[in-house]
Amino acid sequence: MPAIKSIEEVKKFIAGTSEESAIYVGCDSRQLRSKTIFVTVVVVHINSNHGAKIFWKVDRVKRINSIRQRLLEEVSRAVYTALMIADAVGERPFEVHLDINPNPDHRSSIIVKEAVGYVLAQGLKPVLKPDAIAASAVADFITADVRP
Repeated sequence: MPAIKSIEEVKKFIAGTSEESAIYVGCDSRQLRSKTIFVTVVVVHINSNHGAKIFWKVDRVKRINSIRQRLLEEVSRAVYTALMIADAVGERPFEVHLDINPNPDHRSSIIVKEAVGYVLAQGLKPVLKPDAIAASAVADFITADVRP
């Protein structure tokens, strides 16, 4: 999996895929000592049925103790990345995957309305758990291997 060197690299790859290829953008984070680690991913699902190419970016910031602030930062990073590649996506399926569970039994549910509203306001399509694989599976998997 290549780390994102530049947004142009991601856009060039997307432009070389078929219009059936789906693009998913997501972000996940984890707390590690005095840092919060964010992993933002772009998943290019080839022809929407032939595997995928994953681009990812790791950012380390001072620890964010507020769950609300950390989740909103995940949403913000995913939306920012989606907007940066939007012109290359064209008519391909395009989704922003949010690592947020709408079930009130889960802590992340506290920001469902804010997060979905923000994504929609940017003209993007939000997807929540359990369908948000770019955030809840791909980015989550990468965060497990990140060192401080």
